[in-house]
Amino acid sequence: MSSIYLLEEKPQDPADDYLAHASDLLTQTTFSLVIGGTALFWFCLLRSRWPDVYAPRGRLLFAAPARIGKTFFGWISMVLHVNDADIMFTSGLDALLVLRLFRMLASLSFTASAIGLFIVVPAKVLLDPDSNPETRLYDRVVTAAMGSKDSLVVHFAFAYVFTALVYFYFARFAYETVALRWQYLLRVRNTRPARSVAVTNIPPELAEEQRLKQHFEQSGLGKVLSVEVVPRIERLGVLVRRRFQLLERIEEQVVVILGNPCPAVSYDPDALHALLTSHVHGDGAAEHWSEIRQVLHQWALPKFQTERGVRALDKMIDQLELRLRRFQHADSVLQQVRNEWFLTYDGRRDRSSTVGFVTFENAASAHLAAQTFTFSQPFELRVDLASEPRDVFWELITLRASSRFMRTILSLATYILMLLYWLTLAFLLSTLVSLDSLKTYFPWLPDMAEKNRWLKSLFQYTTPTFMLSLMNSCVPYILSWLAQLEGVQSRSAIQASVVRRYYLFLLSNVLLIFTLSRAVLADYSKWIDNPALIPRLLATRLPTAAPFFLDYVILYALAYYPLQLLQFGSISLAMFRRMLCRTPRQFADALRPNYVDWAFILPQPMLVFTVLTTYSSLAPFIFVLGAVYFVIGGFVTKYLLYYVYGRRFETAGQFILPILKALTGSLWHYYVLIIGLCALKGKVLYVLFLLPLLYINWYLLSRVAAQFYDNGQFVPADMWTASERSTPSEPNAAHGHSQPSVHAESSRPSHHTSTDYLLPRPHVPAPFDDVLDTIDRETQGSGSRLGERMRRRVEHLWTAVFRRIYVNPQHTPQIFHDLDRCYSLTGRSLSQTNYVWEDEDLAESPREAPATVTPRFSTTFDNDDQMRAELMLARDQRESGIKPDEFTDFSQSSVSLLEGVLDEGLAVYEHPYLLGNLPSLWLPMKK
Repeated sequence: MSSIYLLEEKPQDPADDYLAHASDLLTQTTFSLVIGGTALFWFCLLRSRWPDVYAPRGRLLFAAPARIGKTFFGWISMVLHVNDADIMFTSGLDALLVLRLFRMLASLSFTASAIGLFIVVPAKVLLDPDSNPETRLYDRVVTAAMGSKDSLVVHFAFAYVFTALVYFYFARFAYETVALRWQYLLRVRNTRPARSVAVTNIPPELAEEQRLKQHFEQSGLGKVLSVEVVPRIERLGVLVRRRFQLLERIEEQVVVILGNPCPAVSYDPDALHALLTSHVHGDGAAEHWSEIRQVLHQWALPKFQTERGVRALDKMIDQLELRLRRFQHADSVLQQVRNEWFLTYDGRRDRSSTVGFVTFENAASAHLAAQTFTFSQPFELRVDLASEPRDVFWELITLRASSRFMRTILSLATYILMLLYWLTLAFLLSTLVSLDSLKTYFPWLPDMAEKNRWLKSLFQYTTPTFMLSLMNSCVPYILSWLAQLEGVQSRSAIQASVVRRYYLFLLSNVLLIFTLSRAVLADYSKWIDNPALIPRLLATRLPTAAPFFLDYVILYALAYYPLQLLQFGSISLAMFRRMLCRTPRQFADALRPNYVDWAFILPQPMLVFTVLTTYSSLAPFIFVLGAVYFVIGGFVTKYLLYYVYGRRFETAGQFILPILKALTGSLWHYYVLIIGLCALKGKVLYVLFLLPLLYINWYLLSRVAAQFYDNGQFVPADMWTASERSTPSEPNAAHGHSQPSVHAESSRPSHHTSTDYLLPRPHVPAPFDDVLDTIDRETQGSGSRLGERMRRRVEHLWTAVFRRIYVNPQHTPQIFHDLDRCYSLTGRSLSQTNYVWEDEDLAESPREAPATVTPRFSTTFDNDDQMRAELMLARDQRESGIKPDEFTDFSQSSVSLLEGVLDEGLAVYEHPYLLGNLPSLWLPMKK
């Protein structure tokens, strides 16, 4: 009996849920504005008081951003006036393309919102006979739910319009990205990474440097300058880390004795450094330590001047002596092992790994080698473009293929288990969206919430969004650990893996779970009584999840990004670390700028765009919120990339195209939802006409997107030769490097480029065209002539649209002309800084640049003229011009890329354990 009643029951119109949510939308906006406004106020207040904390990149020695004023809102105009050339020069091409991605998504959202609000919503109201004429204009704008079958034609038409709109914006952005990447790689072609390739799975017969060099040169790929087969030195890494740990304990012990800064008037850090680092053995050791004890007693803190303090000081000096002896022993053993390795290395297979780096004479050879099968065995001698030396994850570079395979399986299994665990938590959390579900456990809560709309919105929308965001905030750290467990060989690949997996994680936990749980929890009793109602109930309930995502986008746009400006987490952690700091090294690490991590910047906008796509025609107002989100997000990200975050590596935009491909794949959710709803509402014709969209999207993802990604990685051969003939202004032009072509005949002038096939073919008239056209017009019927006119109009339309999309990569973009004009990249000196030294003495004698590291292990076959080791237009931007304070003088770089080795030592494709610059003793400052 209940089944018959259910079959006759008419499900509630989802438009009613939208209309009921219209007032809740204003409540959520008010909550978000209060949170975001408070965060913005505190940011403006704290930024003016602590400019070095909220704009740490302003202290860079090279390529520093423009000085920002201390007025309350003056920073906003400064950020708005920063152009693309400034972003590229100071933050790199990766940062520029991320900001352009925000800009493109904002433009797409504005256009889609205009179409939705001025076409979809009025058409839906006119075609829906059941719509209430007394409904407010605001309510009609917010909702465009599928209340009747007549309004489905609007959503059907919007599906094609929105698809064309997405393809137009994405195709133009892809062309711009590829053109910028190619031109950028041409500008930095004289750097070491641009000329190098990474070789993996090296076969035994090619495991020596000389043989590997002969293999590439005999293959006709060009002249090889240097080759390194990475050695297996895991035990040496243990010694390097042990040395650094002893050094840190010695520095902490000295600070306990002397304090930091040291208050003694006669304190001389240089003299103490000479005493502590001297290696004295034999009869002179006792006298040497007696002198050290004397100066330490003389410069010790006042609390050690008492009789009890003297006894404690003697015990500390005994411990210091023991640690110094251990450190000197570890240091001498390390130096001996390094020297013996260089002297005795003979390239034997048992001492070498299957990974190496090959540097060619010109970058064109490296790009050609990365696209060529140079060995007959398909799974051996794999060649790819090399990452920067600082980008290589040296701890995992020598893993064997079998070990990497097992690590991959373990990492994937752990990721699946974590995903299932989080899916369960998200499903339980999604019950908070429905007050009916909470009534079982808290009977008093729904009645209280119904009396106060603010409280209802807080429990039903704001609280679940906040809890979900907090629950997902720790996921990138776990995914980063899983990528390292997998054995990924570069930091850029680790971040790309985290971005991809985190996006899938958010997609399944936020979008799918909250959408399905809304339908399951609302009607699970009806599903049990009558399973035949499941398709009908899904068609009715799935659109009702849109109000939650409207609130989700509002909260992230108006509250999340202002909180990002405040940097509460990172600055609180830095302040906490500073409270615990003792040594100058610890103070320096706490004050240095943080590196940018794309895993915390990109996945959330990707999810928001997927949400916008899924509910584009069901709730067109969501695009208005999406446009606000991308505008605010782009502005905040621009400030963070320009003034706050340093860059750990540069990929020249290589990771942007996979992100664009993932965003294109988000259309699948929209197609499945629209086609499924049309099918369940009985519109079979609409379903048949929507099916071609599935094929078009599959074709673009499998063919066109793959072409963009594969071809975008490498610069075409004709652009290498064209750049050589035109002699463009680029960073190393003054060094006298020439870029010979890979083949001699390729240097001959060519009137065609590698991208000419993309342009529409011009019509070349033949001698008898007029006669043939007259005959065709007489023989063809009216239908054929109409078809011919339509074909020509379609061709003209396609040509006009394509010319708006296509970007000729042969033409130098305007941004590079701006770089040449503003930063003078044509000369030898590439330094450009806006940092102003406040101390005249420091201005006259700035800190000396670190000594250039000379390769000693790899086989160098020709002079490489000390090529720069980073894919960047300026000099090393990690060097900081921080003014020394009372706690540290920033005389050494940080130890953040490889434990036990200074970051400034990662300049060549040599294993840092063998050649990297090791940290030295850093004594307290003088008060």
